[in-house]
Amino acid sequence: MRKKGFLNLKLILIVLVIVILVIGAVFYIKNNLHEQELQSLSTTMLQIQAKAKVINERNKVNNTSDYIGKEISEEDLKKLNIEDNGKIRLLEKGDLEELEVTEIKQEKDFVINYETEEVYYLDGYKTDDNNIVYSLTDISNLVVKKKKKNEREGRRKIKRTKENR
Repeated sequence: MRKKGFLNLKLILIVLVIVILVIGAVFYIKNNLHEQELQSLSTTMLQIQAKAKVINERNKVNNTSDYIGKEISEEDLKKLNIEDNGKIRLLEKGDLEELEVTEIKQEKDFVINYETEEVYYLDGYKTDDNNIVYSLTDISNLVVKKKKKNEREGRRKIKRTKENR
């Protein structure tokens, strides 16, 4: 009888350890995917910004004002908290293909202000503290913060490992 109780306790402990490991793995994978999504969004927006710079330079040389994209709605302007200067365009999937922006994983459209060359993601990106950021500037700042945080955590782990030796 005592052996059966001991085996049941062993089995419970093993299952508990497995559950803890699975939960830890899920959180790690979720954080990694979240970080990769942010990096992908930032890269896409940087590509759009680079293409906008090329278009601006071409317009200066040719003395034209040909911009890719459609007029943006008042609703979207309010959402992004920007004012229309006549050079703000909504970039849909077809426009992004025309700009030769590759590997677009985002579902929503982008907005470009050709005057300031600022890029916005209409869907926005939800931060860890539940704020929503739309501009490339804000999203790039998030990428930098996350990298610094990961570097600090990595240094702490290395320090703890060295201390444990």
